Amino acid sequence: MNRHPTVIRNGKLIKNLTPWLFLLPSITILITFLIIPIIESFRWSVLDYKILLGTGKFVGFDNFQEIFSDDLFWKALVNTILFVIIVLPMNIFLPMILASLVNQKIRSIGAFRVLYYVPVVTPIVVGALMWKMLYSQNGAISNFLVSIGILDAPINFLANTTTALVAVAFITAWKGLGYYMIMYLANLQSIPNQLYESADIDGANIIQKFTRITMPMLVPTITLVSVLTIVNGLKVFEEIALTTNGGPAGATTTLVMYIYDKFSNLDVSIASAAGIVLLILAIVGSLIQMKLTSKREDDLRA
Repeated sequence: MNRHPTVIRNGKLIKNLTPWLFLLPSITILITFLIIPIIESFRWSVLDYKILLGTGKFVGFDNFQEIFSDDLFWKALVNTILFVIIVLPMNIFLPMILASLVNQKIRSIGAFRVLYYVPVVTPIVVGALMWKMLYSQNGAISNFLVSIGILDAPINFLANTTTALVAVAFITAWKGLGYYMIMYLANLQSIPNQLYESADIDGANIIQKFTRITMPMLVPTITLVSVLTIVNGLKVFEEIALTTNGGPAGATTTLVMYIYDKFSNLDVSIASAAGIVLLILAIVGSLIQMKLTSKREDDLRA
């Protein structure tokens, strides 16, 4: 009498567990490589942790007080924010323009899409070496700017405190150009042609169609690109380590470079405290950008 209800209950239990079984590998990776390291960073940030001994004394917020009194930390924080401010508009608008160009129905457009995606699959070591040569005093960029009269004499952009951060930001934008272009391209191709046809009937021009149709439809992609740019910009490391190593005179020292230097010196508690600050900064920056983009979306649809 009880066998049939038991089978039903077991079948329902298996059905309820099936989605979690599919999610188990992702959850395991997330917990192992994200949740546990964050928890450990929080723990180390309130300890005077000696990594070689594996022990630490509780010091509360002393590590945070130490980094907040460190001038290099504040310089790294300012450089990080400036880096994101420089990269963000480039990553939003340049791939958008590029996606609009490769969305045209012209011959061999597929080849152009592949070429524009090459920087994404290019190893960062190769890309950094190439840009380092281009930015050098005898590089193509400096010589070109001298030839057209913008510069009086050749300079090394990566060795100049005024231009170094902007130069590295361009490397980051170049590296992600094709990746974000694909996102915009997929979004552009999902916009129904009927919307543009209706706009043509109403006499709308190119600018009106872009502002009234294209931009509102691209807002979800703009939000995603913005959040990814903020997160990746805050944790930029390879481009700086391979080109300037934080120089000249700390002009390109970011929070991740600061954390890396502290870890290299086995000062893991200070590095963990700085890492927590970076985590909070990434969360706050992403939430603000999502809020602003959401408001912009409502304004465009109004």
